[in-house]
Amino acid sequence: MKKLLSTLFVGLCLSALPATAQIKVAVVDLQTVFKDYYKTQEADARLKEILAAFKKEYQQMMGDYQKMVEEAGKIRDEANDPTLSQAVRDEKLKALQDKVTEVKSFERKLREFDVTRRKQLDDQSGRMRKGIVDDITKVVDNIGKTKGFNLILDKSGLTMNGTATVLYTEGLTDITSEIVNTMNASKPAGGAAPAAN
Repeated sequence: MKKLLSTLFVGLCLSALPATAQIKVAVVDLQTVFKDYYKTQEADARLKEILAAFKKEYQQMMGDYQKMVEEAGKIRDEANDPTLSQAVRDEKLKALQDKVTEVKSFERKLREFDVTRRKQLDDQSGRMRKGIVDDITKVVDNIGKTKGFNLILDKSGLTMNGTATVLYTEGLTDITSEIVNTMNASKPAGGAAPAAN
């Protein structure tokens, strides 16, 4: 609905211009810009590192959990051993109850850890994405102003039906490569910027 309204808004704005007005329109593939921007690739690598650290920590916790479950199983087996006296078996049952309580507490800790880490990863991803989008927006605005464009459309956008919002672009300037090159010109030394499409 928002895409439809924005498309209608653009159409109304264009139709409201005087017939003599020159309209300068450009298109950009923001998906390509986002993908080819070196900071996106750095952010992806950083998120993979964070995820790997989370997984490693979780696996260590799962190892501790498995040990606790095995200990509980041994205590249960001992508590069910008919060769032991009733007093010893009662002690083992009490120890088993304590171990089961410890295991359940650790299960809660595992769930909380998983939820917390996922939220941290989502938050970190959102912050990185917002920073990248802000960078791209500034460059698009700057190019739009310096080149005198009245309108720059994202040709990679999709409607709610999954169809492209910009269906035909013959004769329009595509500034995707220029934006990618501008964005990657600020890449620190130590590697080549990705090539623009």
